[in-house]
Amino acid sequence: MDFERLNIMVRNTACLILLMSVLVGCDTNDKPVFPVYPVKGTVKYADGKPLTDGWIEFTSQGVETKGRNSNSKIDKDGNFEMETFARGKGAYAGPVTAVISEPASEFDAEKGDVKKSEVKVLEKYKNYDTSGLKYEIEKKDNTLNIIIDRK
Repeated sequence: MDFERLNIMVRNTACLILLMSVLVGCDTNDKPVFPVYPVKGTVKYADGKPLTDGWIEFTSQGVETKGRNSNSKIDKDGNFEMETFARGKGAYAGPVTAVISEPASEFDAEKGDVKKSEVKVLEKYKNYDTSGLKYEIEKKDNTLNIIIDRK
């Protein structure tokens, strides 16, 4: 390898290291980190039977965390455990509004048709403005028993 090529490689490497250190230095890490707190519970109909499938989502209404979401799959017994995308299991402390939806339809490739879920959730529960599902997440373990109407 000749001296000129070596000089170019050293210069390029030095520039790359300088650029990387500048980019790393740009993240001041002064963004606030909001902790999440465990939230689990059940979703049942007013007759006591569980919602046997679907999704539940919370959106925070807190001053500092407004609009941050957490969600969970609802299992066959109506149980859920909330989780955030960025912070792991739990939900942000403070007031939240919830929505509930049935599972998505599944495509059956063998039959070439769409299998719709037998689980039904009223339209009002699918919208934050109409669900009426408002809760306070405390800075501790939280257990919620959510009751929804069938009709």
